[in-house]
Amino acid sequence: MRYRVRHRNRYQYGQPVSLCHSHARLLPRDTLNQQVLSARLTILPVIEEVHERQDLFGNRVSQFSIDELHAELNVSAESEVEVRPTRVDLENDTVWDDGLEIPLKTRLYCRPSLYVPTGNADIRRFACGFFKAGRGLLESINALNTLIFHEFVYDQNFSDVETPVGLVLSEKRGVCQDFAHLMLATLRSLGIACRYVSGYLETDPPPGQPKLMDADASHAWVSVFVPGTGWVDFDPTNGLLPSERHVTLAWGRDYGDVVPLKGLMTGVSQHALEVFVDVTSLD
Repeated sequence: MRYRVRHRNRYQYGQPVSLCHSHARLLPRDTLNQQVLSARLTILPVIEEVHERQDLFGNRVSQFSIDELHAELNVSAESEVEVRPTRVDLENDTVWDDGLEIPLKTRLYCRPSLYVPTGNADIRRFACGFFKAGRGLLESINALNTLIFHEFVYDQNFSDVETPVGLVLSEKRGVCQDFAHLMLATLRSLGIACRYVSGYLETDPPPGQPKLMDADASHAWVSVFVPGTGWVDFDPTNGLLPSERHVTLAWGRDYGDVVPLKGLMTGVSQHALEVFVDVTSLD
């Protein structure tokens, strides 16, 4: 499937800003099943230079500065990507045990991070209900993915980025970001390497299929390292394994590593942010 993705962030300031330094992660990356055909960033006020680099995780980072007085900042990304279906055979499983070998470069995704701390006893007990000696690793992960979908309530008014994963577990509600963080915390409590994936969902579902939550918005899901197989994606918000309807933007240890736009500014204390996302199928 080919998609056109438009993602615009608009900041309106309470008073004019004289200087800002920003980092944007709004240009998608290539993956094993995704090819970026084109991608461009448009910034208003117009600036002369945008420097692009890759971060620690291989994400595309666009850096820019504006050193003129402005009351509004618009950063828009328009990309075309081709996403191929992924085929994961859940029957071709690896028996789980707490001694599974994790490659050195992957161990970064086993460690606690800003929004996914480890050491929560409730989360550890929650995890032990899925992962038992002799049970398949993919089977256990998929059971966790399915339970979050069926038993947790999607509630846009419940949380923000600072909401602790322990509260998400106890209240059984949140949004895609919360469910991804909870799933990461659950897996990492048992030493399983996993990463946070940010991206998008196809806006219009195929005929006969239900509309997925978070359409026309940024989305988040989880990718888990399975020894002998590699990285396998799971979407706990929708209870499925992502395939050609999920467009990957970036990944990291948690949301803090993939914030779409962040930076420093001078001359303002308050601002309002509006986000506009549109995903259109080109097939």
